[in-house]
Amino acid sequence: MSGNVHAEVLWACGYALFLLAVAWGLVATRRKSRTAPFHLGLATFLVLLAGLLVGACAVRHPEGMELGLLGAVSLMVAWRARRTWVERWADASSRGEG
Repeated sequence: MSGNVHAEVLWACGYALFLLAVAWGLVATRRKSRTAPFHLGLATFLVLLAGLLVGACAVRHPEGMELGLLGAVSLMVAWRARRTWVERWADASSRGEG
């Protein structure tokens, strides 16, 4: 499929971005909630799930256009993962766990 992107890749990228948006929302609400550890744990799981989804799709579709799109989304996953884990470590240290 030269020049076209598989529908599976588009679906995976869209769903991964949706998971990242939900994770961002959970991290953003942690300051207003008493259930911050739960929110951060769920956000971490969603970011890991998004990364797994993008990685699995990259293995299935290692073509040029698909791999470029998946690479861009994986950079967003990595950025969100870093931000989520920084928030999680900051929360753990503020509670005296780290």
